Amino acid sequence: MARFKNLVFVSHPMNPNKAIMAKYRFDNGKELSVVAGPGLYSSPGGLDCKDAIQKESDVLLFEVMFDDEVTGWQNREDINKIFEANEV
Repeated sequence: MARFKNLVFVSHPMNPNKAIMAKYRFDNGKELSVVAGPGLYSSPGGLDCKDAIQKESDVLLFEVMFDDEVTGWQNREDINKIFEANEV
């Protein structure tokens, strides 16, 4: 079963020098998007964040979009619960 540790983070296309993102498509067709950086619901992140985020190990909480619903400030275990609930 896939878990948070299996996500591959890359530069976020909307802010390539300061934010990161990873995507995962489940067998049921649903897609998970995990992002962090300035202007995003992550920590570090938010409107006051000016620092660049280069790797996921620098992030405590992530912004997650799953099934067209955005939820902010999710930790790794919260994201793992999404994997567990959607693996076939």
